[in-house]
Amino acid sequence: MKRRLVRILFTLLAVYIILSIFIIKNSDKHIYVYHEPSNLSIRYGESQYSVIVQNIKVSLEKVTKEKFYITYSQVTGNQSYFGLTLIIENLEKKKINKAAFEYIYIEDTTTKQKYYPIPYFEIENFPQDQPLLYKAKFYAKFQPLPHDIFTINIYFKFAGKLFTLKNVDIR
Repeated sequence: MKRRLVRILFTLLAVYIILSIFIIKNSDKHIYVYHEPSNLSIRYGESQYSVIVQNIKVSLEKVTKEKFYITYSQVTGNQSYFGLTLIIENLEKKKINKAAFEYIYIEDTTTKQKYYPIPYFEIENFPQDQPLLYKAKFYAKFQPLPHDIFTINIYFKFAGKLFTLKNVDIR
């Protein structure tokens, strides 16, 4: 009986050692990934406000609310503004004609009041250091918006196409 028990224990020990060696050799072929459920639903690198018309995509990159005042000696002034930065992308990877910009304005979603930009806008290569030519960055400045505006619609006409970004949260 003792011999039989020793044989069974020796067999189990041998199987355990063989399986351990097999698992250690094959463990580098498996990649263990830790997923954090809270971050799985976030889309990085894409704007939640974008629209595609034919082969051109316009996305909101950022909203800027700058409020500051200048006071130098006898000169004072209010330089506050509201700014929008849009990314224009040709999905067929064809060169964008920067002169194709026609107009932009924003509309308060509650009162339907329209706001037009001050005569300042820029269309520059994106990225600036090594331009992709099929992407461009558009920047426009507006007078500061009233404090009670929380969402806006953006109307942007470029290359004969009207792009409408609805219910943009600007809080």
